Amino acid sequence: MKVRRISLDGVPRSQWLAMRVPNINASEVPTVLGEAHYGSAAELFAEKKGLRPPREDTAILRKGRWGEAAGFEALADECPQWEIRRAKIYVVDDDLRMGCTPDGAAIAPDRQGIGIVQVKVVAAHIFRQRWLDDDSNNLAFGDATPPVPFVLQTLTEMMLTNAEWGVIAVLIVPEYDWHFRLFPVERNAVREQLIIDGVQKFFREHLDPGVMPAFEPQRDQRLIRELYPQDTGEVISLDTDNRALTVIEELAEVSAACKRLESREDELRTELMGKLGDATYAKCGDRWLSWRATNFKAYSVPAQTRRVFRVHTTKPKGLKDENQ
Repeated sequence: MKVRRISLDGVPRSQWLAMRVPNINASEVPTVLGEAHYGSAAELFAEKKGLRPPREDTAILRKGRWGEAAGFEALADECPQWEIRRAKIYVVDDDLRMGCTPDGAAIAPDRQGIGIVQVKVVAAHIFRQRWLDDDSNNLAFGDATPPVPFVLQTLTEMMLTNAEWGVIAVLIVPEYDWHFRLFPVERNAVREQLIIDGVQKFFREHLDPGVMPAFEPQRDQRLIRELYPQDTGEVISLDTDNRALTVIEELAEVSAACKRLESREDELRTELMGKLGDATYAKCGDRWLSWRATNFKAYSVPAQTRRVFRVHTTKPKGLKDENQ
């Protein structure tokens, strides 16, 4: 492994993001292996190839960055015997084309060598859904298992830094009080090789030949709109695409069902409105109804051009025969 450690002291965020582009980084490994909670392989490919801008600096990402300091404060309080340092380095293996930016490192009297510290700031409801083995368990003490994406990220950082151990330090943030928990992560040669193999496969099958991974309809609507913001007027044929034909039929069925439900919803609302008459409220069992006069402010929407997708049962109007 040909590993370099690049100091990030004084390095602007934009420059650090540019360093990451040629490599698959620890936080991107779950996406490559199909284990990510968000994002997709196609989105990652588009970012690496410059087909779309880097991921926006969202409120969730800012929360993680801002909360990282609090996580280290909690770790210092809970483990005063540890020597803890926040890391400000970008570690890259040029042979594997993999990189990572560890949150920190630690030396513990009961552990051999240096360990990697990965800090996570997690909302209480997310911790219940994704971490607790039983979502009715106690947040602070109930049995819990770190989600696979975070384990993969930490394992990658441990591998690239050659750390002997690692922990995921979690700051759980309910509304009124905070909880802190530590989850150990052990080196695992088998999983490390799976990570390396998965990353090399992504380079070999997608990034190096320039072949975008298949879109994931559940995750890639925004990406598809960004990649294809304008239409060319070209006519293509999907007559031999069996999957497209199946999707069109299913879409027609779903659209018809939605229209039936919308119509039925209007009927039910109208029936209840008739029962209220000129009354403002009505109590009905354990529920309440209201039909109030409400003032709405005037507003305007700026002009914009946006592609609109439709399924037609006949040839669209305006389509010239010579285009076929």
